[in-house]
Order: sequence, then C-alpha cells, then structure tokens
Amino acid sequence: MVKAKIREYIVTTFMNGEGAIADDQQLFESGIIDSIGFIKLLSFIETTFKTPLDISEFSIDSGTINGITRIVNDKMG
Repeated sequence: MVKAKIREYIVTTFMNGEGAIADDQQLFESGIIDSIGFIKLLSFIETTFKTPLDISEFSIDSGTINGITRIVNDKMG
C-alpha cells in the first residue's frame, strides 16, 4: 500500500499522470524529481502516512520508490 501510494503520487504529480516508473529508478538522476519536488514528496508522505521524516534520512541510494518505501515502512514500524 505504501509503495503504491508513493508511486501514484510521483506519476500523477511529477509525470503528469503519464508513463511508468520502475521501483528502482533513480528519481533525481532521471530528472523526475528536483529538490523542490522532493520537499513536496516528503510533505505528501508525512501527511498521508502520519509519519514525520527528516531530510537527512535520505541519500542518493534511497532516491527510488523502493528506497523511499523502505524508509517510510521503517518509520511506521
């Protein structure tokens, strides 16, 4: 559920609802999300999953749907 909601938000918000994205595709390197987009994504995650996040928890390695999902799931317990 977490991964599906994150993917849906990214495709809808940053890809104009078009195209597909692989779970291990780098969101920054592929140009899908920039720094402002990342802040929007964090806000969406915090609001949707009631999970506070710190930007320092993320790295290039976690800049994928799989990486973000893993961090959110860890925070949610």
